[in-house]
Amino acid sequence: MSDAAKTTMPTTEELNNALTQVNKKLRLGLWFTHISFGVFLLLMSWLNFQPADSSVKLWLVKIFPLLIFVPGFVKRKYRTYSWLCFGILPYFIWMTPLVMGRGAWSDWVMVILIVVLFISSMMTSRWMQQQSYLGWQISHTPSN
Repeated sequence: MSDAAKTTMPTTEELNNALTQVNKKLRLGLWFTHISFGVFLLLMSWLNFQPADSSVKLWLVKIFPLLIFVPGFVKRKYRTYSWLCFGILPYFIWMTPLVMGRGAWSDWVMVILIVVLFISSMMTSRWMQQQSYLGWQISHTPSN
C-alpha cells in the first residue's frame, strides 16, 4: 500500500486544537449575529415609529417574521442560523431598491446590517456544525 493511500486518524490533541479554533470562531460569529440582529430590530422599530402616522400593525408585520428565530438562538440550534439566512433575504430585497432610490443613511445602515447578519449567521451555522462534529470525533477517538 502506498503512502498516499494510507490515511491516519488525527490524534485527540489535534482534534482538541481544532475544536479550540472552531470555538473561537463560533464565539465571534454568535456575537456578530446577535448584535446585528438586535440592532436591525431596533433600527427597524425606531424607523417605523418616526412618522406621525406610524402603525403598530405594520410594525408587527415587519418584526414578527424575525422574532420566530429567537427561541432557536436561545437553544443554540444551528438550523436556526441557517434558516435566518433565508428569513433575512426578503428584507434585503425590500431595502435594496430604497437604497438605490432615496439613499437615506438609514437605508444604507439597514442593508449593511442585513449583509452582516446574513454572512455571520451562515458562518455561525457552519461553525456550530463543525463544533458538534469535532466533539463527536473526540469522544469516539480511541486513546493511544
